[in-house]
Amino acid sequence: MAAAVDRLSVMLNTFNGGRKLERCLESVKWAGEIVVVDSGSTDGSPELAGRYTGKVRINPWPGYRAQREFGMSLCSGEWILILDQDEYCTAELASRLLSICADPAAHARYNAGWIRRIEHFWGKRVNFGNYNPSSQPRLARRGKCRWVGHAHSYMEVEGGEPAILRIGEPLWHDSYATPAEFFEKINRYSDLDVEERLPKGYRPSIWRVALSPLGMWWKCYVVRQGFRDGAHGFLNAASMAAYWFFRLSKAWHRRWLESNRPASWEEHISGGSSKK
Repeated sequence: MAAAVDRLSVMLNTFNGGRKLERCLESVKWAGEIVVVDSGSTDGSPELAGRYTGKVRINPWPGYRAQREFGMSLCSGEWILILDQDEYCTAELASRLLSICADPAAHARYNAGWIRRIEHFWGKRVNFGNYNPSSQPRLARRGKCRWVGHAHSYMEVEGGEPAILRIGEPLWHDSYATPAEFFEKINRYSDLDVEERLPKGYRPSIWRVALSPLGMWWKCYVVRQGFRDGAHGFLNAASMAAYWFFRLSKAWHRRWLESNRPASWEEHISGGSSKK
């Protein structure tokens, strides 16, 4: 399997990864090459990554798409496994990836792999709701794939759908371990999402701000059967509704500011009033 290992590179982007980053690196230490691109961690993540690979690069955060593209450009393997720092490669997945690398002829028609992901929410595995079924673009043939988009980047594959291999062996996703972690992330993600959508004419009405989060809750909890995950399923649906509210209300407020001046203390004490 030595030759197979040499055909696979692992690439991950990091920022203050902590214990999750260590688990991620431990799960792929068998790989022929590991490339880590850190965007300026202050918790020692680059030094931690340096214990697993000599290919650690510091690159100030240019956005999801650009950072992934930069990391992939540093890889030398024929195949690239693209991970986030909170994703761990299972033994079953490692074995499948090595079998793909060991048999180039059987996989010559494929340029990418979509990998099934085991999802977790606030410390518990969830099998339903908005996250499932979860299949993520995580395997790319070097030079045949590129990332597009911004906050929600996705992979474009040369050859389209017929060139995508569906991989059932799972990747473990340790997402949103606590409520604080979840809300910190959705606050950041919603900012990025709004920055991407506004130039395209995105203009949600106040009614959409009010009703769309309820629709998201219904989709996660009822349509996608989140109720089957018990209390965590209910909280997951409510949290996704909160994300929808964050995103829509921020966009609505940005549009409101285009034609209104926010109320200020200075105007109040001078007897003026801001335009409503």
